Amino acid sequence: MNKRIRLFKILILIIFVVLIGRAFQLQVIQGVQYFRLAENNRISIRPVNAPRGRIFSSEGQTLVSNKLSYNLYYQPNELPPGLTRDDIFNRMASVTDFSREELEEDFQRGRERSSPGEGILIKRNLDNRSMVKLEENRDILPGIDVREAALRDYVFDNTGSHIFGYVGEIGLADLRNLTDLGHDYSGGDIIGITGLERQYEEYLKGNKGFESIQVNHLGHRTELIDEKSPEPGHDLFLNIDWELQQYTERILADKFSELQKESEEDDDIAMPQGSSAVVMEVDTGKVLSMVSYPDFNPNYFAEGFRSSDVNQLFQDPLRPLINRNIMTTEPPGSIFKLVTGTAAVENLGVQADTKFNDSTGRFNIPGWSRAFTNWLGYGEGELSFTRAMARSNNIIFYKLGYELYEEFGGSKLIETAREFGLGKKTGIDLPEERDGLVPDGQWKRETRGEGWYPGDSVNMSIGQGDILLTPLQAVQMTAAVANRGNIYKPRLVDEIRTAQGEVINKYQPELVSQMPYSNNTFEIIEDGMLETVMHERGTASTPFSDFPIDIAGKTGTAQIGGTGTSHAWFVAYGPVPDPEIAVVVFIDQGETSSNAVPVAADIFSYYFDLFPEDQELEDEE
Repeated sequence: MNKRIRLFKILILIIFVVLIGRAFQLQVIQGVQYFRLAENNRISIRPVNAPRGRIFSSEGQTLVSNKLSYNLYYQPNELPPGLTRDDIFNRMASVTDFSREELEEDFQRGRERSSPGEGILIKRNLDNRSMVKLEENRDILPGIDVREAALRDYVFDNTGSHIFGYVGEIGLADLRNLTDLGHDYSGGDIIGITGLERQYEEYLKGNKGFESIQVNHLGHRTELIDEKSPEPGHDLFLNIDWELQQYTERILADKFSELQKESEEDDDIAMPQGSSAVVMEVDTGKVLSMVSYPDFNPNYFAEGFRSSDVNQLFQDPLRPLINRNIMTTEPPGSIFKLVTGTAAVENLGVQADTKFNDSTGRFNIPGWSRAFTNWLGYGEGELSFTRAMARSNNIIFYKLGYELYEEFGGSKLIETAREFGLGKKTGIDLPEERDGLVPDGQWKRETRGEGWYPGDSVNMSIGQGDILLTPLQAVQMTAAVANRGNIYKPRLVDEIRTAQGEVINKYQPELVSQMPYSNNTFEIIEDGMLETVMHERGTASTPFSDFPIDIAGKTGTAQIGGTGTSHAWFVAYGPVPDPEIAVVVFIDQGETSSNAVPVAADIFSYYFDLFPEDQELEDEE
């Protein structure tokens, strides 16, 4: 019995020793071999970003596209045993023009925005020299991955920059917000920052693909196991007439440079601070041209700015990144007389031939010592209502503003301004649009601690005081006179299509509101605007003197409170009696409306091809 037990124990011991030996062989002797086999079968999943959708003009011309570029990533999960990031970065610094410090900074910045498994973005838009160096040395740079990328390409550089906006690397705040909302974004992704790029981000961005690859123990790609191609973003087709856009940008820039030169030569002339122009269809709200100057080159953002260049651009006192058509609000000056005139015709019974008298060039509110004066400095005598508009006579409009206050306590002028769409966003398909301001009694009490006085209505009647407009609101207001009271939402994008050409959105004109005024009222206002432009005594007549078509318009020189300088405005539409387009030209510190009028005249001339011989000469120059 004892012998059997001993044999059994010996057998158990032998089996145990065999098992221990086998385990030792597997784990110690062959451990490295199996580890390497496991390493050889390591799988890495790499995202493939989608190219952004393109942007086209109304004629189908490519305005914004993409071009092939290459980005540099660090893949820590593909680093072989025994090597560290420091080792790889030191090697990379020794064979490229990248400094070790630069690579470390890029790594730290990329790590903050990286997503698990997707790699850490080190460099964007590699130059050819760097590409060659990395390719020549890829065997000693495991964990370093060069990937194709679609670099945004703004084909015409600065032209249209405020329409398109620009793209940039997604920030941490946007990354958190968008991923929380369920959108597919990762650190290092490119996103629209401003303009149409921002407004239509969800359409332009596309959907990512992926590559599932096998990498060996050296961190090198050995086999493509699976892949999904990315889906390109949708394309935008604009209402923009590209030839008109280019022309408008050129003449606005020329006028701005001319005024800068005049200011440099004469200390009494203010230096202009910016300018803008919009051309819009009066019966649809389609924006055919939108220019803000000075402008910028969005390719700089796409290609990657140095911080010093970024600071210089953002600190430029002329604010080239600002789209002045929607992001600046200014006193409108006498273009606001379209509103005052409408209120007077509707509520005071004023007609085109109603007579007024400006005997002294001064107006006094009863009981007030302060005199309100005319821009001429002297009285113009008897004037009809339409002639008062044509001459932009402040005295007559002071009287109308005061009468409206006496009858309605200021409410009718404010109400009429809001009927024209002032004091709220137009709703254009661009981000960062401002509301402007139509002040009232409540606003004054909240901001100034006082009520609405007759002087407030008198000031507002000529577009001064606290009233503020954007240039886009001004052209929307002007179009409403032309189309007899319809407020259309301005729109830049006409269609959205897939990359294969399927239309997924076709935008129709959107009527925001209809003003409760008669056609006769608008016809009277139009008569005054026609006299402004087409009559020899009108304040805008000279540049239009040889026009074969009739244009209706209104000048405005808006004083900038307490500075002694003025903004230049001009709004117009044509041809009368069947208007097609409305135009606004605004020059920040442009001194006088006479500087804005010629720009608008050139726009009308170009659009309607009125003087092709002159245009050919300009193009040759």
